[in-house]
Amino acid sequence: MVNSSSATPETARRRSTTSQKKHRVTVAPQPVDVDGTRVLISVGRAILARLFFIVHSMFTIGQTVRIVGREGVWGFALISLLIVFEGSYTIIMRAGDERRWFCTSVLLYIVSTAPPIWLLETKMCEWRREIAITGESTVQIEGADEELRLQLLEQLLLVTLIIGRWMLPKGDISREQLSQILLAYLAISSDIVEFFDVFKEKAVYNNTQVQHIVLAAWTLSLLQFPFVLTVSRARKMRVAITKTYEELIMPRQRDCWQVVHDVDIWAIILANSLQDIPFLLVRLYLMFQHGLVTYTMIFFTCKNALIIMLQTYRGFILLNDRYIHPKPPDLDMLETHQREPHQRNNRHRKRKQKREKIEEEQYLTTNV
Repeated sequence: MVNSSSATPETARRRSTTSQKKHRVTVAPQPVDVDGTRVLISVGRAILARLFFIVHSMFTIGQTVRIVGREGVWGFALISLLIVFEGSYTIIMRAGDERRWFCTSVLLYIVSTAPPIWLLETKMCEWRREIAITGESTVQIEGADEELRLQLLEQLLLVTLIIGRWMLPKGDISREQLSQILLAYLAISSDIVEFFDVFKEKAVYNNTQVQHIVLAAWTLSLLQFPFVLTVSRARKMRVAITKTYEELIMPRQRDCWQVVHDVDIWAIILANSLQDIPFLLVRLYLMFQHGLVTYTMIFFTCKNALIIMLQTYRGFILLNDRYIHPKPPDLDMLETHQREPHQRNNRHRKRKQKREKIEEEQYLTTNV
């Protein structure tokens, strides 16, 4: 008969494993309400953001009707009501999450709010012109205080866009990407606010054609906000890391047709065509055609020109490195790809050695 004290550690390990298999109890996973909570939060944020859009849009339309005296302006409120239907569809079909590349609610908010601001600002320019000539005006604006309140109402459009985008469910984008989007919106808004300030200049409020040119460029700049084009880098990094080592070290083939689907290229095109180029052209037109030369005008004109040059330079670099002369992958990515399997094996080996040591100590303790 074999004494139990003469058994080897391997035998004891097999016995303990067999005993664990015999006495193992299958525990049903407890239901976790994380998904339900996340859906409720997303739905609440979607409703709150759209409510924020609708309230500001309706208030702007109401003030425009009071100043301009046209009841037909209330027709833009129907576009605001489309935000309700769009929000209902998003909540039912997508659980409140926004699309990855485009925000329909933001576009509807801009379409319903920008035209009333056109009418309101045109009427304010008429009020400034009449006050400058005769000291009196037939426009229903009661002094500079109400003018300031109306200007704040107009600029609240940008604040509402930023806060509303912050409140909207982020969907597939990460928190870091959302913070990048909001910071980009802040940078865009600062230039738009200064650009809108030219309506206080005599050369602008005395010329209706110049007003329409400035308002057209301002409206173009607002069309950037529905697009979400700053989330491509993290997505491409995730795709690159999941590739095999052989796929990473092989030279990439030239495929110039992929430039059509490159989000970074489209981001540069939209930024230049919707804001920087129109703003630069309008500012140069005001400076050379109407003699509107101020410190801020010169500064922001140079700023727009520099941004256009830097963005264009970046676009050429991306085209060259990705499509014309594709560069090999980064060495740090390859080193990470090579190092990960060894790190996993080392962690597995250490856990195994630690487990064997514990079992051997338990065996020695029971037989002493």
